[in-house]
Parts: sequence; C-alpha cells; structure tokens
Amino acid sequence: MRIGIDCRYILNVKHGELAGVGHYVYFLIKYLLQINKENEYFLFFYNKDINCEEFASQKNAKCVYFPGLENLGKIPFFYRHLFIPHILKLYKLDLYHNPANVLPFFYFGKSIVTVHDLAIYKNPNWFPARQWFGKNILMPFSFLKAKKIIAVSENTALDLMNEFKISKEKIKVIHEGVENYNKFIIEEEKIDQKFKFKEPYFLFIGTLEPRKNLTRLIEAFGQFIQSNKNNNFKLLLAGKKGWDYEPIFETIKNLNLEERIIYLGYVNLKEKIYLLRNSFAFVFPSLYEGFGLPILEAMNMGVPIITSNISSIPEIVIDNAILVEPYNTKSIREAMIRIVANPGLRESLIIKGKGIAKNFTWQNCAQKTLSLYKSLK
Repeated sequence: MRIGIDCRYILNVKHGELAGVGHYVYFLIKYLLQINKENEYFLFFYNKDINCEEFASQKNAKCVYFPGLENLGKIPFFYRHLFIPHILKLYKLDLYHNPANVLPFFYFGKSIVTVHDLAIYKNPNWFPARQWFGKNILMPFSFLKAKKIIAVSENTALDLMNEFKISKEKIKVIHEGVENYNKFIIEEEKIDQKFKFKEPYFLFIGTLEPRKNLTRLIEAFGQFIQSNKNNNFKLLLAGKKGWDYEPIFETIKNLNLEERIIYLGYVNLKEKIYLLRNSFAFVFPSLYEGFGLPILEAMNMGVPIITSNISSIPEIVIDNAILVEPYNTKSIREAMIRIVANPGLRESLIIKGKGIAKNFTWQNCAQKTLSLYKSLK
C-alpha cells in the first residue's frame, strides 16, 4: 500500500521539541517503520526545517514538503485546503491518514482520521471564536468522509458516537503509548543549574489554557500553603501559553504567590524528564482530556499523580492516582495535603503507576494502526 501520513504537527525532534499531536505522530511513524517494511510511507511536512533524517533513512519512507507553505500563519485557510489535496493526489495514495481530527476539505480519497478529543464540543468557551469553521463544518465533514476513525480512548469513542451519531463499527479505539524516558541519559547538572530548585515541588506540564483548570489549581495551592505555613513546597508550571492564559498569571499575582509558583515556559524533552524525575507529585486537574498523555508519562517516570475524576482520565489511571473533583478547589487542596502527609500512599502510587504505564506502548499503538491500514486494502 501507498500510505500518506500528515506530519505537519511534528516539531523539531532533533532539539527535543515534542508536544501534543506532534508527539503522537512522531512515535507512531517511528514504530510503524520498525515493524512494517512492505508498505510505502509518504510523510508530508510543511517545510524542511523539521528534521526528517530519522524517517528518510528507511527505504520505504519518503519525506514530502508542501512547497510555499513554510509560513502557515500567513496562508489563507481555503488555499491550504485546495492546494494540499492536489499534492496528495499526485502521489496516488491508497490511504491517507490525518492524525489531528480533520481532513483537507477538498480531499476525497480513502482516508483515516485520528480524533484526540472533542473538547471544543464539550465547552466552546475553552476555545477562540476563530475555530468556528473547524468545529461546525470541517470536523463533522471529516468524520463523514473518513473510512475509519481512530479514537485514542474509549471515552473519546463514546463522545464521537453521542455527538455525531457515528456507528461503533466505524470507530477503532487505539490508545497512545508512552516512551520509556527512564532509559534517557540527560545532563542533569547542566539542567539543574538552569532551574536551581532545592525545595520540593508539585509539577504541572501542559498548555496554559482554560480547560487545564490552572486558576483553581493555583487557588488550591495557595490554600495548601495556608494549611501548613511551615512547608516550603513550590508549584511549577511548564508549557507554552495558550489561548486566554492571562487569568492564570492574574490569579498568581492576586494571591501573592509569585515566589511560590514558578512559570517555566515551554520545556524540551530533556528538561521535562529532569523535572518529572525530581518532582514530588504531578498535578493535572484538567476539566477534559481525550487521553491524558502527560499523566501517563509521569506515571511511567515513577511520579505519583493527582488528577481529575472525569472524561478519559479514570480510564487511563484506573485506581492508581488521587482523583479529585476538578471544579472543587477544596478537593484539589485536600489531595495535596493527603499525599504530603502519607508517604506510604505516595510510594504505593509510584509502584502501581509504573505497572499501569507498561501496558501503554507505542509498539502496540503502531501494530493496531497497521492492522487498521491493512483492513482497508
């Protein structure tokens, strides 16, 4: 089969920049190329700044660059959706896989789309108004056109069936995987000099946006400090600034927590590994997740989890986390108090979490995806 995979979401792998959908695409392709040598894979990128050497070295993989699309932000929406289908047709694909919820509007070849979440339908206020067309036209049309839809969790599959009345037979649940970061060797001393955190800390990693529920986390952390003024814990926030992030920093300022809550900005892979290895607990009180990969990564690194009891999260952590009611600040605060006061609980969560994480591998994800490709021959 001649299979095209949209790789426009991959960041700069060479410099450790992996996030969101790009993370999923990178590891899916990496393991697909390891387990399958028969199919031809055409990997579509926006520009040549993205390091593709790792993939291009495989005999059955070819990197394709969309000419003239280097600066995505300045290219008209409809031009992209007219031009990209034209390029795809030139490669006479048997199957095209878009890993990020949507297909090019004017592409009608055989296709698969991966759906990571339906957060924009759960609460449109979490997203800017400019995404109206994607929500109301592009995504529904993509789900209609696709031969199969990959849902990254049972919860996302259920959302698809309820929201769009899609048949269960059209949806294939394939969980994402987690890379074994414990095997990575990083220059800890160099990174330690950059961060210089001697106090214990709670850690959040993710985009700073409304659905991550960070204002309540900050309020809960402030209450946690007040409950025991002798503790010296910090709260570290790592991730890029997303839409409507300003209230997060306003809350920190209003509560006079500038010295206890530290914003690190975007962190690369090595920095993320370092921060996870040295954290006291990973706190992720999200209001909605399609899968919850940051949680799984933390569990795999041996970090105890405090997270929400809604959407796909219980499906991933099972009973190996302290689950909180994310709309209840008191619930988040009490979880922090509980894990600090109970070393035995913390150790139990570390051990059980590692065991759960072992069940989620990129090899399994790639193998199940390959089987789905073959079913559409």
